Amino acid sequence: MRGWPKIVKIGYKRSRKGRGLHPSGLEETIVRRPADLEKINAKTQIVKISHAVGERNRIAIMERAQALELTVANPGAKKAEAAPAEELVVKEPESTKTEEEAEPTKTEESTSSGAKSE
Repeated sequence: MRGWPKIVKIGYKRSRKGRGLHPSGLEETIVRRPADLEKINAKTQIVKISHAVGERNRIAIMERAQALELTVANPGAKKAEAAPAEELVVKEPESTKTEEEAEPTKTEESTSSGAKSE
């Protein structure tokens, strides 16, 4: 039928060995602090950082996980660091011609030509 999801039937389950595992085939382990990483086996488990962990703790967990060569399922988005104020340079537009020397625009041409014909 159109517009309805398929009915779940026999055969939709995963194999018994694969149930409850991350799609990579590793067991997910929720981590709330960097000390939790010490208990993880890198060959059979993957790190999943808890949603309640703040940015500072998340960074600490990521650094420790890299040191222990662990895989992290949800590393989070990397924020672009702002450049220091010294490096930011605002360029002002350069005007080589003055307004008088600049070529007239189409509106100025039409008004000036209209004035000559009168």
